[in-house]
Amino acid sequence: MKKITLICFGKLKIPGLSETFAEYQKRLARYTTFEVIELKPLKVEEKSPAARERVCLKEAQMVLDQFDPKKANSSGTQTLWIFDETGTPLKTSDWAKRFAQIEQKHGGELTLVIGGSLGLHESLIKKTQHAPHLAVSFGPQTFSHELTRVVLVEQLYRVLSLLAGHPYHNEG
Repeated sequence: MKKITLICFGKLKIPGLSETFAEYQKRLARYTTFEVIELKPLKVEEKSPAARERVCLKEAQMVLDQFDPKKANSSGTQTLWIFDETGTPLKTSDWAKRFAQIEQKHGGELTLVIGGSLGLHESLIKKTQHAPHLAVSFGPQTFSHELTRVVLVEQLYRVLSLLAGHPYHNEG
């Protein structure tokens, strides 16, 4: 994979998680350019559905301002994966197959999005309904956004090491 960009909200504040994230980020450097864009989360001043919708929509626009589908790669498109509980759960080997396709057919640039505290707006989810874009789930359980970032970066390392033939991944 040529480049992976992670767009997320807030900073990692939990010491053990931030150190673990940094370790996997360092490991990723052997396989790809990995960039993290931390957006400032919006405050949810009131809990009404209309207020929550406005915040979610504004955060979606913040993400879209960072995601440029015509950004410089050979195919003229960037691949977008969002992480949402309604997404598709994938085995590591399935991630690897999709990464290989992105590399071969779509220029090897992948943008990953973890939403804010209210999740992701449906406008972002709709963008992932056509290949090579995808909504991915880590399963039906709920994780904190900070823990999701650590699980994601470990999974990225696992997938890229698998594609490189490194024995880190041990499936089966």
